[in-house]
Amino acid sequence: MGRLTAVSFRSYRGHQIELRDSGRDRCQVIIHPPGGRGAPHELTPAEGGATLAAMVTQAKAMIDAVMGPRPEPMRPHGGFSRRA
Repeated sequence: MGRLTAVSFRSYRGHQIELRDSGRDRCQVIIHPPGGRGAPHELTPAEGGATLAAMVTQAKAMIDAVMGPRPEPMRPHGGFSRRA
């Protein structure tokens, strides 16, 4: 019987994060940049056997380092009034 590999894609700041889990200690995280902005980058698990969640957090940190600081969220303006 062959191995089952679960594959999932998540979008983060314009990048696609591909998650591959084959069970036990076999997992991969691959960062796919937006079209025309470079080749995919594969993260390898740390020597201590990083979890898939830790690898996703590392991938997001790498994307944040490339993209720069996140913009401030827009706040709704209060106190608008219509004059007749």
